[in-house]
Amino acid sequence: MDRQKWRGLMSQTSLILTHKGSRYELSVKRRTNDAGEQVEYLAADSLQSYVTGLYRAAGLGKGYSSHSGRRTFASRLVAQGHSIETVQILLGHAHIDHVSPYLEVSVREASEAVAAFGVGWD
Repeated sequence: MDRQKWRGLMSQTSLILTHKGSRYELSVKRRTNDAGEQVEYLAADSLQSYVTGLYRAAGLGKGYSSHSGRRTFASRLVAQGHSIETVQILLGHAHIDHVSPYLEVSVREASEAVAAFGVGWD
């Protein structure tokens, strides 16, 4: 196994996507949920690295990554009127509370939402 290519991921883990002979595999990660409990989840780090590499190859530097692309995608869906549940499904999250970090609201959008209720934005 070429360690540089796989960046330490285990080749025997479940394959989630194959494209032109390249493997994007799942790796197990851990995080703390809202209840303070440690939970494990699966992540596609090799796919994220690949997509981030595409941003770099396109000349987009720091601040552009697979993660920023997901945030933009989620924000645009919500701005177009799609439900949070739809965003959850399209991002592949098991729980809806995992979607909120992807949602971006501009100051203008927040001001307009507050103004709709007749409340000042101070």
